[in-house]
Amino acid sequence: MDSSYLGRLNGKPLVSIGLPVFNGAKFIRSALDSLLEQTFENFELVISDNCSTDETEVICRAYAAQDKRIRYHRHKENRGAIWNFNHVFELSTGTYFKWAASDDICSPTFLERCVDVLNNDKSITWCHTQSAKTDENGRLLSTYPVLCNNPALPTHSTREGLPRNCFQSSRPSRRFEGVLLGTNWCVDSYGLFRADVLHRTRMFQPYYGAEKVLLGEVSLMGLYAEVPETLFFQRVHLNAASSLNSASQQHSYMSSAAGRNFTFTRLKLLQGHIGAALHIELSAAERARCFWVILKYLLQITKWRKILSKSLHGAGTGGENLRLLEMLDAGGQGPRKRAVQQRPGTPGRTTWKTELKIR
Repeated sequence: MDSSYLGRLNGKPLVSIGLPVFNGAKFIRSALDSLLEQTFENFELVISDNCSTDETEVICRAYAAQDKRIRYHRHKENRGAIWNFNHVFELSTGTYFKWAASDDICSPTFLERCVDVLNNDKSITWCHTQSAKTDENGRLLSTYPVLCNNPALPTHSTREGLPRNCFQSSRPSRRFEGVLLGTNWCVDSYGLFRADVLHRTRMFQPYYGAEKVLLGEVSLMGLYAEVPETLFFQRVHLNAASSLNSASQQHSYMSSAAGRNFTFTRLKLLQGHIGAALHIELSAAERARCFWVILKYLLQITKWRKILSKSLHGAGTGGENLRLLEMLDAGGQGPRKRAVQQRPGTPGRTTWKTELKIR
């Protein structure tokens, strides 16, 4: 039976896409268009709007009126990104689940390729494709001369260390190590998951960087697979969550409350990794190996020296995408320079097809 129709027998879609959003009007049309033009059509698209104050509501309601697969939910107050990411999963009904961002783009065959992988191998818990980064206008960052030969700031998942080490090992502790000690670009959190696996996790915890903790937890329950095609594109821009640099900004984004210090966030991340090793059912030997992995994570002296230095200056976790933007600025190609050079009113609306030459 064609996988496009699997799951319809019980009246539910096979795939649920959850799109949490707050003030995403600038890019959400392109994101929605790329999802609605998937070659795999048996999905629902659940949008959870965290009380946006821009045109997001108008745009989403217009799309929902045109496509019955879309369910739009608007909340009376902004309850923070973490709550919204978890809530949109709670609203879903599919066998498989994918989070989507309001500013990223999926190629038309993204769902088709990932669904085929999960349908054909029950041992795989989540699947993603190779990924690339674009600027705010959809231009691949790998095409910028200032970035294309810079290994310190990769613009494609194959240069970032993905797929993760030991991602198909039969030992949960090895897969767990691949997440904790591997790449910090957790773009695979936007892959396709088995919903029943996510239901067994603690979901996103209330701190910045929680996606890595969740992926570590999922890795303990099964294998990860990567489709060897570049079908996912993360948009890098100044207003993206991945561009937040200070600890207070990151905390406010996650919880919509006043910021807390960076050290507190790092302690929460450590507690999250420990909690993952305790939460999932493992043999005593595998659980002990997971704690050994966490110890190795703590013994990264060079990394923790940098973390301490950043924390003293109020910086938060991550920041790689902000450094990409700063490099573009230094080369005269970044968003700040373009904002000065560009005449007001010149940009027009472009669809994801015109932004990315991927068909």
